[in-house]
Amino acid sequence: MHEEALTRWQRGWSASRGWTDYHEVDDVTVVRVGEPERQVQYVATEQHANAAAHLALTDSHPPGSSWLTIATDDPDRFAACLPPLDTVRTEWLMTISLADQARHPVPPPYLLDVSATPSIIDVEICGYGEVAATGRMAVLHTGAVVDLITTAPAHRRRGLARATMTALASAVPTPTAYLSASSQGRPLYESLGWTTITPVLIARTPGTSPT
Repeated sequence: MHEEALTRWQRGWSASRGWTDYHEVDDVTVVRVGEPERQVQYVATEQHANAAAHLALTDSHPPGSSWLTIATDDPDRFAACLPPLDTVRTEWLMTISLADQARHPVPPPYLLDVSATPSIIDVEICGYGEVAATGRMAVLHTGAVVDLITTAPAHRRRGLARATMTALASAVPTPTAYLSASSQGRPLYESLGWTTITPVLIARTPGTSPT
């Protein structure tokens, strides 16, 4: 049901992170990440979650370094039904038509800088002698994907995340965008007009503590 949106998000998310090595196995997208604590990410809908879990539990990567992203309408129930995997968190796959996103200016005295390649747009907001907020958007033919929205602790609650999202939306001609929101970030995106497509369960093989 959510397979197309999940695939579009995965393509942009992978492009944003520079993870270009991915392929399909049994309707599961296998993303080669290559980080010490996350070697691989298996991305699937609930229908193919057992196949994703089997791949994670039988691959050759160290314990705790094989991760799963599963789109499911009931992550708590589904987590209890999974094989012996560690639940990390629940996120929410969201979307919007960028023309409909609410706009918020960069508050003074902060300054905005936008840099772009054909497929990646980076936003940086600086103030008081340091980088205060950053964000990235990958732009593909399947749609844009927002990623890596961060605000430095000393600069939070000043509207910088909203200004970052505004700058990204203003720089992209692609009408449709996607993102995966944390529980902390979801209220921000909802306030800007983003809507939830489906919850997403993040899990991993047992091992070291997740980051």
